[in-house]
Amino acid sequence: MPSVGVLICGYNEEDARAIKTFLDITLDTYVILVSASAQSERKIIDILRASPDESYRDEEPKILMFLGFSEVQVHMVLEGFPREGRPARPIFCSLTAQNQHWPLAELIEHLAAEHRQWTAKKE
Repeated sequence: MPSVGVLICGYNEEDARAIKTFLDITLDTYVILVSASAQSERKIIDILRASPDESYRDEEPKILMFLGFSEVQVHMVLEGFPREGRPARPIFCSLTAQNQHWPLAELIEHLAAEHRQWTAKKE
């Protein structure tokens, strides 16, 4: 099975490790964890190409980007991720040909705006 990973932003180290454990168990595979905390000006592709950063910060919004996940794996994570409590449920997204060239701050702004729209529609 090809390797999968997640780029996360907005989580402290304890919550990031809890997410990794959840993913490893849920997917029955080793999931690579990439932190994007404190890298808002860097492009997503540059964050992914660099050595993994072990810097974690509690920030809002919380983002989890799927890297190399199959459709089935994405569904498993979305269904199994806690709806409430710790770690807080993130805004989920996938790496695309377009967003890999965006600075992290632009991705966060885009996802937060989409999240606000979806939340307003549900209410």
